[in-house]
Amino acid sequence: MSAAPITELLERWRTGETGAADALMEQVYPLLREIAQSRLRRHARGATLQPTELANEAYARLHGARTTDWRNRAHFFAFSARVIRSLAVDYVRARDSEKRGGHLLLLPLEQADDTPADADDLDVLAIDQALTDLECDDAVLAQIVELKFFSGLSTEEIAETCGLSRATVVRRWRYARAWLADRLGNRT
Repeated sequence: MSAAPITELLERWRTGETGAADALMEQVYPLLREIAQSRLRRHARGATLQPTELANEAYARLHGARTTDWRNRAHFFAFSARVIRSLAVDYVRARDSEKRGGHLLLLPLEQADDTPADADDLDVLAIDQALTDLECDDAVLAQIVELKFFSGLSTEEIAETCGLSRATVVRRWRYARAWLADRLGNRT
């Protein structure tokens, strides 16, 4: 699937063209579901949220942002990452409040790359808090981490979204992994 059709559909959708929303849904929904499935696989034990539910909710929230001036496919999926992160945090908070604490395990950082992880659980709340804190110090680094964890974008797409070179994204991701390991190490 090339980037041009999604970018073109986003523009047509934004301007209110008839049929553009349906065409965009056909292109984007399977990708959102794939991202949701990947994220949920990381904390599948005890999770009752299904990838379809997460993808549906993400698409519904994205639909509300129709008037956004989408620059390209990567921009759309970067925004999607923020939505999926928010939904994952909301879900975990609701689940944990029902369980009065719940049981969360951290995903080993060496597994948080472009491939699906085998970890039982991802401490979404700890990652979210770390990202919120990191955004205050280095918004671009926080965006790289968010895109790695929640978007499904490749390193090249993350570089494009952030306006950085691929090498810079790789280098900054290495730093972010070390920062997160230090930050989240006390929670294991």
